[in-house]
Amino acid sequence: MGKKLCECGCGKPTNIATKTNNKQGYIKGEQVRYIAGHQYRGKYGSLSYNWSGGKVTDNRGYVSIKKPSYPRSNTNGYVREHVLVAERVIGKPLPPSAAIHHVDGNPSNNEKSNLVVCEDNKYHKLLHKRQRALDACGIASWLKCRFCKEYDDPENMYVYKKTGSGCHRECHNKYERDRRAGGY
Repeated sequence: MGKKLCECGCGKPTNIATKTNNKQGYIKGEQVRYIAGHQYRGKYGSLSYNWSGGKVTDNRGYVSIKKPSYPRSNTNGYVREHVLVAERVIGKPLPPSAAIHHVDGNPSNNEKSNLVVCEDNKYHKLLHKRQRALDACGIASWLKCRFCKEYDDPENMYVYKKTGSGCHRECHNKYERDRRAGGY
């Protein structure tokens, strides 16, 4: 007798039961019907008490939809809904480096008017940085000092070329004096 395949349709061979479990239908020494966790996959997923129509929300608030054959799906077969919406709007798949920004900051609001497709994550972070400045001081182009945490015009600050962050020269000098004196 050959190895029995998982009944979810994945095509993988199942394991042999190490003990009898009448509730789950295992008999010691015989092959089980499913690989662990596969009983709720495929056509049997809708039979699960936990089935939500293939739509789940993760702990960060992002909504994902069950699409196992989709190229951008994760190992569990889910794709983030905002990716699907953005690809539908632009009419083609997103490049691998693309990031999607939620304008209102709510990751579960996937209306097409709330999404901005960014060329990469660096640009996406810049949008968040400018939004924080706009919310804090009313001017999106101002920078936050690394030391005093106050927003100011970049003309009044030293701006680090690599990171794009800045600080007041006075704040940096005070920090260095305190550091040398053993205050930090």
